[in-house]
Amino acid sequence: MTLSFFLQTLVTGLSSGIVAYMMVAGMSLIISGMNMVNFGQGAFYVLGTYLTYTIAARIGYFPALIFVPVVIGFFGFFVERAVRPLFGKNMLYIMLFTYGVAYIVCDAMVFFWGYRIRLLSLPDILNGALQLFGIYFPTYYIFMIVVGLLIAFAFWFMINKTKLGMLMRAIISDREMVGCLGVNVNRLFSIMFMIGMGIAGLGGVLNAPVTGMSPKEGLSVFGNIMPILLIGGMRNMNGCLPAALLVGIVNAFGAIYFPQYYNLIPAALMVICMFIKPNGVFTRKEA
Repeated sequence: MTLSFFLQTLVTGLSSGIVAYMMVAGMSLIISGMNMVNFGQGAFYVLGTYLTYTIAARIGYFPALIFVPVVIGFFGFFVERAVRPLFGKNMLYIMLFTYGVAYIVCDAMVFFWGYRIRLLSLPDILNGALQLFGIYFPTYYIFMIVVGLLIAFAFWFMINKTKLGMLMRAIISDREMVGCLGVNVNRLFSIMFMIGMGIAGLGGVLNAPVTGMSPKEGLSVFGNIMPILLIGGMRNMNGCLPAALLVGIVNAFGAIYFPQYYNLIPAALMVICMFIKPNGVFTRKEA
């Protein structure tokens, strides 16, 4: 393998990992703060790709990059309000409810867009290749990595350096105490759910020009991100990015050297990592 091919494959893995991070980060926030698993996350991620096709065709790709996550977050508000009566009950009820929401969203996409896989044309500025160190890389892949890293930094900054993030971390530690201090816990839940869904929608926007997806893939995408979630740590938001990048890179090289086992690679990596550290490879040991 030449150096140029190695670096190009590495960039491909980083770009796919950064898209997966969008879904995993939102999922980890919802799991950590609300103690619930949202099976609809993958469906709204795919919805983000289809909304991107429609919006970009009318007003351009860059406006879609801003508008689509807001729309998906807006949908998240209503999903959270619908699932709220199930809080405090058996987790199975919430899992089944959100899985039902995923079915509804997938069927709605079929109704509006049909089964046909749609491909999005990139703006001229993101087409072509970018030369770095004498090696050519797809411009859009570099764009994906830069945007993803900026979002990862913004997400980290919000959680660790803002008052909203402080309240989120407090709810994760002791939601009853936070409620007793006069904080509107239900409103905070809505905000967390909207942010988690909005980030997933942004991942759909970034993925739209790269991989064509069908509406029914909204039901299977969730299974594809589970290895990342478990490797990073179910309730470890800081582990989402390194876990997603690790899986993305391993997938990229695995697709070249072991194409016949491509679908098994993430699961095998997850099993190995869970043997090494069951609570998540990137989870810090508490003092």
